[in-house]
Amino acid sequence: MQNRLKFMDWWRVLFLLCIPLQLVAAPVNFKSVQATFHGGAPEALLKTIDRKDASPDGWCVTPKFGQMQSILFIAEKPVDADLLNLTLFFMSGRPNASFADFSVHFTTDPEPGFDGVWQDLPILNYGATYYRLQKGQENRLQAAEEPASITGTIPDNLYWIKARTHGKAITGFRINVFPLQRSGSPSTEPVMSWAPDNGDFVLTEFAAEIISTTSNMALGASVTASHPLYTGYVTMSSAALTDGWPSTIAHPEDHQFNKDFHFDIDLGTARSIDHLSLRQRGDNFNLDRFGKMRVKLYEQDPKTGAEPVWQVLHRADGSYPKVGEVDMLHASHGKGTFSGRYLRISSESGVLGAPMLAEVEVYERRTPRLVSVQADYRTLPTRQGIKVPPGVLRLGMQLEIPQSGRPRTSLFRWRVQEISGIWQPSDSLLLEIPCPPAGDYTLQVQAGHSDGTWDASQLTIPMSVLIPFTSSRTFFWLMAGITLAAGGTLVALVSRRRISRLKAQAALSAERNRIARDMHDDVGARLSQLSFMLKVLGSDASLPDSARDHVEQITDAAGEALGSLDEVVWTVNPKNDRLDALCRHLCSHVTRYLAPLGIACRIESAPAWPDIGISSQVRHQVTMAVKEALQNVVKHSKASEVTLTLAMDQRHFVIRVSDNGCGLSEHPEKSDRNGLENMKSRLVGIGGICDIHASVTGGAEVEMRVPVR
Repeated sequence: MQNRLKFMDWWRVLFLLCIPLQLVAAPVNFKSVQATFHGGAPEALLKTIDRKDASPDGWCVTPKFGQMQSILFIAEKPVDADLLNLTLFFMSGRPNASFADFSVHFTTDPEPGFDGVWQDLPILNYGATYYRLQKGQENRLQAAEEPASITGTIPDNLYWIKARTHGKAITGFRINVFPLQRSGSPSTEPVMSWAPDNGDFVLTEFAAEIISTTSNMALGASVTASHPLYTGYVTMSSAALTDGWPSTIAHPEDHQFNKDFHFDIDLGTARSIDHLSLRQRGDNFNLDRFGKMRVKLYEQDPKTGAEPVWQVLHRADGSYPKVGEVDMLHASHGKGTFSGRYLRISSESGVLGAPMLAEVEVYERRTPRLVSVQADYRTLPTRQGIKVPPGVLRLGMQLEIPQSGRPRTSLFRWRVQEISGIWQPSDSLLLEIPCPPAGDYTLQVQAGHSDGTWDASQLTIPMSVLIPFTSSRTFFWLMAGITLAAGGTLVALVSRRRISRLKAQAALSAERNRIARDMHDDVGARLSQLSFMLKVLGSDASLPDSARDHVEQITDAAGEALGSLDEVVWTVNPKNDRLDALCRHLCSHVTRYLAPLGIACRIESAPAWPDIGISSQVRHQVTMAVKEALQNVVKHSKASEVTLTLAMDQRHFVIRVSDNGCGLSEHPEKSDRNGLENMKSRLVGIGGICDIHASVTGGAEVEMRVPVR
């Protein structure tokens, strides 16, 4: 039994290595199993879906060997996938007790049953651990009567099948097992397996896994060759070009170069294509068979004499890619319309055995569609772009990608060109973004492919964020008309109001100046005097130690209060309502804060700043957010160096606080989490963005972006 387990572990490793590395499996759960006949106990039938591969019991049909028997596996929920792995385990400990002749089918019926609509499973690849499988007529798989020679193990068997289902919602699988006659046996009794005892099988487990939802529409497509293929030490099949296995190759017989030889690939339906991928073989043999390859696309079957709609002579200089590399062809590489159903590949190289490929992949154009738009949960019309009413804080856009398949990482990426040229990836078809300021924008969306490339096409959505009516041109001209109609009196009234408003602004500025001056001259002087007196008192030798400790605490508190007062005075003073003043203040504060703590400080700032006004509210929130970031560094990061970066990025003032500490915690404490949320809330409140992520030095980095004009 120990040898048997070691063998099965080895086979699992080998089996996983044979699956292309980009495919990730997810198990399919089954809720019930049914059989036309079961020769064992009822509970033994349920063992075929209990997720335990080995068992002495399972599905068997003794003694009914004279007719086909079937078993149904009903999924808990519909299986939506392009690629599936099916594994049939025969691990009962009985030698050779596995299917000798069987077929696999699937259904999309809501309630699967033996009388339902069943379709043949489109098989791409198959194999076995003990018996060699071969594909027969009517999509049936048959095990050779002579097994492979494996010593030191109990000859349990395992069948695996890789199939493409084209994203159909599968509700159940069906296996039909057919009786056979033993060759060279005098007995005329049929058998269901090559088991030497009674000719029955024991299916101990049936497993299905979703490998991937690929966007390669050529995977599993029909391939034909115009002339015989190479049949030397291996037998080649044209299906190797679309089987999803880059280790298989196909090429014509290499007795002499045949300029009329070609591969024809039928994609099933005509599609608009984004790119074609041609893969070189994975060793160093005969790589020059890849050069001067003629690739043609057809709307109609080329066997009818139809003309190609697109073609290219790829690598016309006779060059070829390196081992295992992939050449990607786009519409611009050839001439014509990059769409069609049929793909023909031939060679003009004159090299024996050309053309030779390991895999051909075809990726359909994937252009996202805009389904709906919501502005603060109100649905907006989208027929002529997006018009966002004033006052909206958040936009939600529901997208769809009509084509089947799903990339390994992001479904699509997006950007608003006028705000930032940086693409943002998204794994959800619901795109939620903060509403930008009033203006005209262009939202660009680009879908991804399962091979990691981005589609050449883009969804471009014009978007206008409307300004309030009182700030619009319509309102301006309306007011101008009313002003002209009302005459000089209204003009005078408006002028007086303007003058009053300017006076009020001037008075407010003067009052802010007075408050700042009074706080500095009066409260500041008193706090300075109090701090000095406390220091004198603390230096009194006759003062008890307990009292001296309290005096020192009060002295420190007075010093902190004086520092806080300076911060308040700086915030209130209108002379500091400029961007350059804010930058100087931040640099000064970071240096003063970190120096007593022994933390080195690096400041990266522009030598000069544009003349941009910053409101006191914005200055206050930015300053408090930077303080919060520094406190988090001191409390949690264990950093020895902090870098403050101040920069301008188009319409944004950018502040970055990064450290070389221990980085972000996977399970931050509640207080730390509150500090991060406080920073984000402060920036959102002034229309900015706060992002916390790992820094290039290994620590953490807080990036704040504040819109400025």
